[in-house]
Order: sequence, then C-alpha cells, then structure tokens
Amino acid sequence: MEPYVVMLRTDADDRDITEEMLAETGNRINLKFAADLHELYGMIEASGDPLLVLLNDKGAAHADHGQLRKLKSNPVSAHIPVILLGEISTKEYIMECYRAGANSFIIKPSTIAETKNKIERFFDYWLNVAET
Repeated sequence: MEPYVVMLRTDADDRDITEEMLAETGNRINLKFAADLHELYGMIEASGDPLLVLLNDKGAAHADHGQLRKLKSNPVSAHIPVILLGEISTKEYIMECYRAGANSFIIKPSTIAETKNKIERFFDYWLNVAET
C-alpha cells in the first residue's frame, strides 16, 4: 500500500491551499481528506495506517479536543502522529493541545510565501527526519 497523509476536518480552502502548495513544492505526497473519524477509520481499514493525521484546530470555542482525544485513545490510531493546524498562538492554548495528545502544533501562516515555506519544512521533517 502506498504511504499517505490524511487531513481531517478541513474546509475547502484548507484543502485547496495545501494541495496547491504541495504541487508547487514538488512534494509527491499522497494526500487524502477525511470529514470525520468514521471516514478516517475506514481509510485505515482499506489502506493501512497513514504516516500522519493533520487535524484542523477550530480554536478555543472547540477546545475540548474531542477528535484528538479519541484518536489518541483508540488503539487503532493512538500510535499515528497527529499534527494540529491552528490559528491561536498563545502558549497556554498550545500546551493544552499537547496535553490532549497532539504530536505537534503548527500555527497557520498568514501569507502564501509563509505557507509554502512551512509546508516544505513540515513535510521534510516528518517524512525525511522523524521516524514514523
């Protein structure tokens, strides 16, 4: 089975930007999208474990981190690195995300150039440096 990365709980803009930036950087990452945990677990059953799960963090109003906690407490997915993509940059909030089980927290960049740079560095680290 071909290695892949899943973006979970994303909106159309996040999907489009990520796909466009990946194409521009030349990364040949098999990127899949899942609307919810049910769809993600179906992917795991059909295609094996993803290399990473990218979870769009909705911010303080949704700070129970329910999906993250479920991913990290389920034996099927507990070992898969989960990276939160968010906009809140307070140290307290980010630490709360780590306590909930995030393997990394990335603040969404505000410009296309920053987005491209962050995506290149992010995938270089997770796919070429870190052991997954």
